[in-house]
Amino acid sequence: MRWVIELGLSAIVVGCIFYALSAALPSPTYIASEREVTANAYFVLLRLSSDPSFMAVVERAVCGDRSVDIRATLDATIPARYYYNFTVYLDDVRPPACRVCADWSAKLVSVARPNGYRAGSVSAAAVSALLSDGTRVRMALSLERP
Repeated sequence: MRWVIELGLSAIVVGCIFYALSAALPSPTYIASEREVTANAYFVLLRLSSDPSFMAVVERAVCGDRSVDIRATLDATIPARYYYNFTVYLDDVRPPACRVCADWSAKLVSVARPNGYRAGSVSAAAVSALLSDGTRVRMALSLERP
């Protein structure tokens, strides 16, 4: 009779462990939703990096600290249901002429919606691009649904 009680208790313990593990894992809908957000981030970033007028805006923001123009373009492109963080890093040993003292991987421009939003564990995309003077930059876009 004792082995029946031990078997029952061990079954309950194993069941509780499986329940705790399955409750901690993300659901398939959540995973699919995150994949969609990541795909949107890459799509937006690739489209913008191939647009010469947007790259001119990025270059003006890097050299003249005109991040307002980038924010206006991103606000018009990215739906309001997303928070975003767009950051441009120097991805070259040779910085642009306007930022002679910048080191490799230095943050050149950062724009976020809402202001001050920092990307945590969210869907992020990164693309390398060239400015008109030949400087290579890395643009990162992080999207998150509130």
